[in-house]
Amino acid sequence: MKKKFSIKKPIAKAKPKACKDKGYEKLDPAGYFLIRINNGKLEVGLCGYKDVNIIKKTWIGDKPQDVYRQVIEDLPKIAKDHCAYLGKELARAWLCMKLDVKYIQDGKMDGTFPEIEWLIRNGGAPQ
Repeated sequence: MKKKFSIKKPIAKAKPKACKDKGYEKLDPAGYFLIRINNGKLEVGLCGYKDVNIIKKTWIGDKPQDVYRQVIEDLPKIAKDHCAYLGKELARAWLCMKLDVKYIQDGKMDGTFPEIEWLIRNGGAPQ
C-alpha cells in the first residue's frame, strides 16, 4: 500500500536571497570544455590552457546528466560554477539535438536560451 505524501505546514520560512551575476569568472584549474553534438550524441572535450583547443579527454553520452555526472566523477576538483555551466550547456545542446536546431556553445552569452525563443517563434516542439 502506497503512503500518501502531504505537507501540513511549512517546514521553515526562510527569507529568499536575491541572486545576481557578480560579473567575474575564475579559470577552472581543471581546464575548459568544448561541447558539441556528434552523430546524435552529446560530446564534451576537456582542454588545457597551455595548448588551446587540444582535447585531452572526451566524454560522450545520450543525455546531459549521463555526461556531466561522469565528468564530475572523473574531475572531482572541478569548480562548482563550472559544473553548473556544464549542466546548462549540455541541456542546451540536448534541446538543440532534439529540435534539430544548430547548437552553438555559449550562444547568446547572456544566460538565456535561444532555443526557447525558437520554440516560441515556431509554435512549440516539432511532432
